[in-house]
Amino acid sequence: MTSEGVEPGTVRPGGRTARVREAVLRAAGDALAEHGFDRLDLADVARRAEVGKTTVYRRWSSPTGLIADLLDDMAEQSSPRTATGSLAEDLRANARLVLKTLTDPRQGALFRSVIAAATCDERTARALHRFYAIRIKEWSDCVTEAVERGELPALDGLGD
Repeated sequence: MTSEGVEPGTVRPGGRTARVREAVLRAAGDALAEHGFDRLDLADVARRAEVGKTTVYRRWSSPTGLIADLLDDMAEQSSPRTATGSLAEDLRANARLVLKTLTDPRQGALFRSVIAAATCDERTARALHRFYAIRIKEWSDCVTEAVERGELPALDGLGD
């Protein structure tokens, strides 16, 4: 790790790094959805992404490292919360989004795989925690807004 917090060999100047990362993460997601965590193979991911194996091994080094990065990307790319103006409707919208995601053949399988990976690797567990922390923070605003609209009572001292 360098003083900037970046692992050596993980960043290259220009847009190639971003394109390679995007292709590899898409390929990893496809492979996870198709075969699950226990059969994730970095060489297969490299082939699917049409990049060299050494690129994948150098940047991610292990399936769990790749899954941790995939989770970070999923957090960045996740759908924003729908603000409906009603706490009940906001919560229903969230429930519909979660249901749609988990019952989608690709996304549901992908989430099962990343959760399985998080049970056996600390880095992946931290990435999964970050993913859900981002989602919870985003969705907690619907409660704050409901208090502001008078739909819920204010709770003094909450979070102190």
